Amino acid sequence: MSRPLPAPTVVVGVGDSVRSPELRDALLEGRATEIRSLEPAAAVDAARDPEVGCLLADRLPETTGTDLCREVRARDAAFPVVFYADDSEGVPRKLLNAGADGYYTPADPLETVRHAVDDCLETYGRRLEARVERAALTALLEGPEPNVYVKDGKGRYLHATPTPRIVDPEDAIGRTDLDLYGETNPEMARRTTADDRRVVETGASIRGQDERYDHDSTAHTVRTTKIPWSDGGREGLVGVSVDVTDLKRSERELEELRERFETFARNVRHDLRNPLQVAAGHLELAEETGDEDHLDRVRAALSRIDEMIEDLETVANGSTGGSDGGAGSLADVVEDVWSVYPGEATLENRLPAATNTPVDEETIRPALENLFTNAVEHGSTSHRSQIRDDAVEHGPTSNRSQARDDAVANSGEDVTVRIGALDDGFYVEDTGRGIPESERETVLEPGYTTDPEGTGVGLGLVSDICDAQGWKMAVGESAEGGARFSFRNCPLVSAPTADERTDVGRGDRLDLESDVEIGDLEAGGTVAFDPGANRWTVAADGDDVRDDLNDLQFVYATADGDVTVRARLVALEGVDPCSKAGVMIRSGRDGASTYGYVGDTPEFGTELLWRTRPGEAGVSHQLEGIGAEWLRADLLGERLTCFVSPGGDRWTPVDQRPIERTGPVHAGIVVCSAVPGRRCEAVFEDATVASLDRASGD
Repeated sequence: MSRPLPAPTVVVGVGDSVRSPELRDALLEGRATEIRSLEPAAAVDAARDPEVGCLLADRLPETTGTDLCREVRARDAAFPVVFYADDSEGVPRKLLNAGADGYYTPADPLETVRHAVDDCLETYGRRLEARVERAALTALLEGPEPNVYVKDGKGRYLHATPTPRIVDPEDAIGRTDLDLYGETNPEMARRTTADDRRVVETGASIRGQDERYDHDSTAHTVRTTKIPWSDGGREGLVGVSVDVTDLKRSERELEELRERFETFARNVRHDLRNPLQVAAGHLELAEETGDEDHLDRVRAALSRIDEMIEDLETVANGSTGGSDGGAGSLADVVEDVWSVYPGEATLENRLPAATNTPVDEETIRPALENLFTNAVEHGSTSHRSQIRDDAVEHGPTSNRSQARDDAVANSGEDVTVRIGALDDGFYVEDTGRGIPESERETVLEPGYTTDPEGTGVGLGLVSDICDAQGWKMAVGESAEGGARFSFRNCPLVSAPTADERTDVGRGDRLDLESDVEIGDLEAGGTVAFDPGANRWTVAADGDDVRDDLNDLQFVYATADGDVTVRARLVALEGVDPCSKAGVMIRSGRDGASTYGYVGDTPEFGTELLWRTRPGEAGVSHQLEGIGAEWLRADLLGERLTCFVSPGGDRWTPVDQRPIERTGPVHAGIVVCSAVPGRRCEAVFEDATVASLDRASGD
């Protein structure tokens, strides 16, 4: 290591004998660059000056040399003190026992005194350098980031930083990675142990190597550098690991974004093709027949193209995100998408008029367009490719043109397309030829098509949208043998909410007077209430609330009938991107109970959690573009609706599903850290639970 500080070269002199010009000249011929003559108290203070490296003292009338040594040592135990005084029986021994670094008299050659002072200056300089290095290493080892550790030649930890998500240093000292991670992550433990051995045995460093850790049900990635060290036959390594979990996540997100833009570019041509074909076909028909009704179809198609261009600009500017509450009325979006389709194919829109979704219209519209196109083009017995083949057989251009016009006008004329709501999403089906069971997975792959002039993009695009949104897509068969596409875990509200019903109103307020730990909380939960501020502070750990997991701290009130719960989430100090806090209604206090939940996460925005039947796997749905401080859940009968609001006055419903219930239910606030053994803390204000009363006779 290069010298961190200038070498100390100043000598402080105390007493008459050290003022000798001959002594001063002799000292200045060595390492010393300055001799300062000071009183004893000032000399002791000077020991703190980094330029001062030695104290040279005579015997003093007002203090003993022993006291002077002790005062200097109290300031700095390594600071050298040398005495230059007349010889006196027993005095040198006492001073040396008190810690003096030497005792010399005027009878000693000045060169001897100079060498002694030079040695003290050099030694103290090395001590200062080592002290700075130790202090710097200690700061690294005690700091939270990065993770710095020292291992011996056998890979055992000698020092380690107490870094979050890394094992506690007190548990690590004296143990290897195999000891620490052999059970939880054996492959990683074997790999890092082999790396340690290679660094020590070959002396070659490892720099910037990524290592993935799975510990305590969490996963994170660190970027590690390991450098060998040796000292008098002992050897080992120094390692520095920086947590790059967020960086790797960003890299994955960028890669996914790149893939999405590549897919997006392929889809642009596909999505624009349909309205362009409609416009071109009806424009030719208008020119040939003079029927201006065809121009209405042209205008509608061009209007749709204009809307699509606006959507593309929105995506390119990165301004999507549901700030407007999503697509709103899904039934209206369906009718608008269907309006540009030619022919006499029939749409049965079975969605209730009030059906809405928080999903952006620019997301759901392409899915509907491609589903409808697939149903109309491929569900008809007068398939367009067959008509195109017939046109080629007719030969003359006029006949081919007429065949194409027939295709535009008649494609899908005997097909009925239906769209309707499911308990947790929606479906689109048709009465056409259907999709053979053996091809139901293949049709979702990009590039798959049975049309010689098709792009094979349509259903692949729908599948991509589902993956990006977290929906579950299934391909099946309609009652008539046509194709049926079901979309589950898709946020949808199809029944009127309590706010929209005149027969439902808020009833009595119910106190949040109970709390319970549900599931396995290793660190447990804490609950505190400030009645003056109407503020709840709740902390808990827990694995998660999804699949078969159900770990949470629950503060609740119990209701016999319909109920609503709402709260303002003021703060969430998460320990994981999936840490969560929000409001929940559940049928029981055991881990298998049904529930509905809406809350917030540190990185993924609003999250919805559902278990609609007892004991089934719970599902999660994240609405990254939607965030709100105010959260609400209503249970009317067996239908539970989740809401968000920016200010607690106007509520936007974001999902609705039926949950099974057999008796009283529990409504309240929830916290889960998503990291067993590590608590996160949430603060709620104005958390209220109230009954929902229905007008008599309903």
